[in-house]
This record gives sequence, C-alpha cells and structure tokens, in this order.
Amino acid sequence: MIRILFTLILTVLPLVLSAQEKYSLKSCLDYAVENNESLKKDRLSLETSIQSRREVVGALLPQINASVGMTRNIQKTTIAMPNFINSMMPESMMDPDADKYMTVTMGMDLNANWGANLSQQLLNMSLFNAVRITKIVGEMAELGLEISTEDVIAQTAGLYYGIQILSYAVEQFDESISLMDKTLEMIEVNRDVGLVRPIDAKQISVSRTNLETERAAMNNAIEFQKKLLKLQMGFPMEENIEIEPIDVGMLEDMVFSSRIGRYEVTEQLPYKLFQKQQNMLDLQYKSAKFETLPVVTLTANYSMNYMGDDFYRKSCHSFPVSMVTVNMRVPIFSGMSKNAKIKKAHIEQLKAEYDGRMLTQSLNMAYSNALMQLEQNRKAMLTQKENMGLAREVYEVTERNYNEGISSLADLINANSSLIKSKVNYINALNNCIKAHIDLKKADGTITDINH
Repeated sequence: MIRILFTLILTVLPLVLSAQEKYSLKSCLDYAVENNESLKKDRLSLETSIQSRREVVGALLPQINASVGMTRNIQKTTIAMPNFINSMMPESMMDPDADKYMTVTMGMDLNANWGANLSQQLLNMSLFNAVRITKIVGEMAELGLEISTEDVIAQTAGLYYGIQILSYAVEQFDESISLMDKTLEMIEVNRDVGLVRPIDAKQISVSRTNLETERAAMNNAIEFQKKLLKLQMGFPMEENIEIEPIDVGMLEDMVFSSRIGRYEVTEQLPYKLFQKQQNMLDLQYKSAKFETLPVVTLTANYSMNYMGDDFYRKSCHSFPVSMVTVNMRVPIFSGMSKNAKIKKAHIEQLKAEYDGRMLTQSLNMAYSNALMQLEQNRKAMLTQKENMGLAREVYEVTERNYNEGISSLADLINANSSLIKSKVNYINALNNCIKAHIDLKKADGTITDINH
C-alpha cells in the first residue's frame, strides 16, 4: 500500500508542479515576441515585400512563352478575284460569257503549329529603379517589424511589472488588515474591562472594511491586468497564467543601477525608418524622371506550322517561321503629365526634410523627458521608502505605548492610517519608477535588454 501511494505521488507531483509553473519576465517576453498577433501580421508583411521584390526582379529576366495549337477548318475561306484564267486563254478559246470574277477556296482541312516566344528588357530604367524600390520596401518592413517588436516588449514588460506591483500592494493591505485585527483584539480585551468605548471598535471595523474593499478592487485589477497580458502575449485566454512574485529589492536595484548610455538619435529605429522613407522618395523621384527615357526590348519568335487535308499523308506541308526584333519606344509628348509627376515627387522630397527635423526633435524630447521622469521618480521612491520606514517605526512605538497606557487609541488609529498611506505612496512611487525606466529604455533603443 505504501509503495502504491509513493508511486502515485511521484506520478502526480510533476503534473502539479507543471500546473503551478510561474512565468518569468523573460518567458513572457519570449512568448509575446513569438505569438503576438500583430507581430505575426508584420512578419507576413515582411514576407510580402520579399515576394514583391522577386516579382519585380523576375520582370528583368527573359520572358519565355510556348504555344501549340491545331485547327480543323469546317468551312474554308473563299475569296473572289478577277477571272484572270479566262483572260490568259488564246482568243479563240476565250469564253465571251465567262464571269468577270471567279471564287477560290483557300486553305486546307487541317492546320497545326507550335512555337516559342522570348522577350528581354535591354534598357528600361524605370524597371531597374523599381528593383531598388522593392529592396527599400523590404528594409522598411524589417525596421517596422523591429519597431513593433520593441512596442510589444515594452507593453508586455509594463503589464508584467504592473501585475507584480499590484500583487505586492495586496500583500501590504493584507499586512495592514492583520494589524487592524490585532488592534481589534486589544480593543476587545480593553472593552471588557471598560477602558475602550464601543464607538472605537466600530471605527476600527469601518477602516478594516474599507481596506478589504480596496484589496478586493486590487485583486480585480490584477485579474484584468492578467487578461491584458495574455492578450498582449497571444496567450490562450481560457488558460490561467501565473507570474513570479515581486522582488522589490531587485526592482529597486534595476531602476537605480541602470546605466544611461550614449544617446544617438541616428541610431534609433524610427529615425532609421525615416531614412529609408527618404531613400524611397529619392527613388520615386528618379522613377518619375526615368519615364521620359527610351525603353529598348528584344523579342525573338520561332514557330513550326503544318497544313494539310490529313496529317498522316504526304500531302501535309510544314514550314518554319522565325524572327528577331529589337524595339525602342521613345516618349515624345505626354501632355505635361510626366513633368507634373516629376515636380510632385520633388515636392514630397522637400516635405520629408521638414518631417526629418520634426522627428529628430520629437525623439530627442522623448529621451530627455524619459530621463528627467526617471530621475524624479527615483528621488520620489527613495523619499517614500524612507517615509514608509518612519511610519512603520511610529506605529510600532505607538503600539507599545498604547499597550502601556501611554498613547490613546486615536493615536494608534492615526499611526496605522499613516502607515497604510505611506505604503500606498511607496507602491505608487515604485510603479511610476518602473514605468519611467521602461520609457527610458524604449526612448534610447535598449528596450530589448530589459530582461537581462
């Protein structure tokens, strides 16, 4: 029996541990990058750009087509022509009553042919430029995917830390409720001996109920945040997800030990994407100008034709047809439409210069604001942490004094309220500091290192 129970425990224990697996930040980020629906769509867009480039490059390669056909002439073509046969006869043999025109049936019962056609672009600057455009489009799609990945990482990390901090807040509220329960026990003892008024116990009970209400709201917020996290990760909504408990010391070390690296706006992904967009506008300008240049095309054809009343008899005739053509198309006048297209492309280039300056200023401002916010929130968190320590010390002293009859119940209630408020202020400061940390890493382009 003992052996059976031991075997059962060994069988069930791994399943229980597996069910209780907790996701670390790295696990959540890896899962999100792999399964986020928006990123899946962006990967398909990247694949589309690759295929578009192949499509344009294919137009530069020789285009070869083959054909084969057979025709059964049910009613052959008949043509009318002058009756030259009668006029070619000797005068003595001419028929004076002969028709002026005669009809002739053309063709044979069966026609068949097979052949091949080759076409090659020799000079087409617009098409050559289109190849370069598709390359830029592919590079833009890659940068877009990187930007989307950074957004997903930042949002996932924010939700993850938000859940941890809310869970930490619930723990603090549990501790405060425990302190109130302890106070209520002391009040009950003192009330039995007539040292405490009934209204004092009611006041503590009201405060405790308020804390329980706030704790319930936080638990609901945690469940809502988990749903958002699962949505962001592409995690099945019907499955439960558990994350690792908060390590406050680790988070504090993270926000205080993070090094501010050298910031270069030209190294930021949005700026690199803008540069690619500028390159695209330059190529579109060239494309508009190339439309005014000649296009040279080489064409070659070869076919074999068969005609006869029966392909199995010697009456079947066959003959080949082949040719090579070099064609040049020269645009001469297009009603000024090409000129207008060139000017429009140049105007877009000028507009892009203003966009570039605005983007540079925006990225620099986002970085400086994130840096400033992090520094301010660091100071606020330190202040609130010290304040929470003082509030705890005051409560402990007030509790001892209350037990010794030195402090009043009102003093104890006020000390407890101050401790609760200091905890809430510290939690808010920690949350703001984590958000500022994420914003800074996103602004300086190091958000992908957040789990390292």
